[in-house]
Amino acid sequence: MKFFRASLFVVAGLLLLGYVFTTRMPGSAAPGLSAPQPSAPPAEPAFGVQSPAASPVAPSPPHVPYSGPQRFEYVRTDSAPVGAGRIWRYRIAVEETSGVAPEEFAQAVERILAERRSWIAKGNVGFRRVAADPSDLTIHLATPATTDKLCSGVGVQTKGEVSCRGGRTIVINLARWQLAVPWYADARDEYRAMVVNHEVGHFLGNGHVRCPRPGGLAPVMQTQTYGLEGCVRNPWPYPDGKTLVTGPVGSD
Repeated sequence: MKFFRASLFVVAGLLLLGYVFTTRMPGSAAPGLSAPQPSAPPAEPAFGVQSPAASPVAPSPPHVPYSGPQRFEYVRTDSAPVGAGRIWRYRIAVEETSGVAPEEFAQAVERILAERRSWIAKGNVGFRRVAADPSDLTIHLATPATTDKLCSGVGVQTKGEVSCRGGRTIVINLARWQLAVPWYADARDEYRAMVVNHEVGHFLGNGHVRCPRPGGLAPVMQTQTYGLEGCVRNPWPYPDGKTLVTGPVGSD
């Protein structure tokens, strides 16, 4: 009997010892399993780098063909006359395959010439788009290669880069119309107004002038496509609607 009770005590002790060794401590792994690891915090983005979803998408610059078929589509609508005094009649022609709708170009030119800060502020000049001849002037929008060809015919070398006027012909370079120049990169419509006013200014008999003083407004007859010479960009001959901004005579 004593031996039996002693055996029970031994068995009970062994069971208790086994329980102690097989019971997990808080946070320890169960037999056969790895202990769960705490979740790593989300990785911080690299300094100065935004996630793709947050990155602003810059608009792609329009595609500008370098050359075209040298065939033009003429706008067959009239506009109301603007200004006073001598009303110059002009036609609009856009080179085929330029990617610009003729009516779109015509409306842009019409808005520019009708602005109170354009040449009509002089008080004795005006403009009207006409659907057919007789006309006084044709304003073309042409690819760079076609611009070179047309401008060389009136004695101006444009080198694929700039626009020109010769006689009754104005040619606006498609590349400049669509892409402007770096100092007008954030103001393409202003550049368009400047180049139209500049070339129409030549048609009206105005020559090139230079920046009058650093920090002043650039005259519209300054060659702003090539640079500002320290002046502030300006697309209008009469920026306040009253006073012509001009400067010292420049070279052509």
